[in-house]
Amino acid sequence: MTIVTAAVLVGVAVWIVIPPPMRRREERGLPVWSVVPAGVVVAGLVCGISGVVWAVMAAAVGGTVFIVVRRQRRRAQALKGGREVARATRALAGRVSVGEIPSVALDHVADDVEVLARARRAQAVGGSVSDALIATAQQPGMAGLVPLAHAWKLAAMTGAPLASAATSIAEGTARRARLEATLDSELAAARASGRIMGLLPFVGLLMGHLVGARPTVFLTTTWLGRACLVGATLLACAGVLWSESLADRVARQALP
Repeated sequence: MTIVTAAVLVGVAVWIVIPPPMRRREERGLPVWSVVPAGVVVAGLVCGISGVVWAVMAAAVGGTVFIVVRRQRRRAQALKGGREVARATRALAGRVSVGEIPSVALDHVADDVEVLARARRAQAVGGSVSDALIATAQQPGMAGLVPLAHAWKLAAMTGAPLASAATSIAEGTARRARLEATLDSELAAARASGRIMGLLPFVGLLMGHLVGARPTVFLTTTWLGRACLVGATLLACAGVLWSESLADRVARQALP
């Protein structure tokens, strides 16, 4: 019961201390971990030293899970964005290559591809299509729209044909989308291995109980055991985050 109470207290303290605007900033990547000690203190006051131990473990495990899930969601968004950009540039290149006016091609392609909707709205009100494309390119995985924006601006300023540049950009975005998908699938095994390694200490505890060693008695009732429990949890969480960081670094270095 102490475990559940401490974990709940940490979560409630964090939720109370962080106002909604700060929670929205956290979604954009700003740290709010400074409020976690407040939850640990509350757990210690309510549950004593055992509450502090379990609160620290709950904060470490919860923070690790949050970071891993957030990174996974960002990778999924980037992969989806890359595929959409590749589809948009391919469709646009196909239309302008057969002689269609770029503005008309943009109207037609934007009906099926959402990533070009902002550029079409800018065109409809006489705004800059290239600026709208660059703004859209700030979203995860959509950096391939930047060269399209430059090519569009050059064509609009000089009257140069857009077909050859659009075709080249479409081929480049398609190659990048395939590479990103391949890297994500290749690194999935490494990420899974790191997460499994983080769960091995719990497997060891389960095996100890199965043979009658009762390791949790030592870990939860003695100072040395509590220190070992907290240290092992922190090291396991650090190992999971380290393996995730290594995989992310490999992916960044492999991409052009």
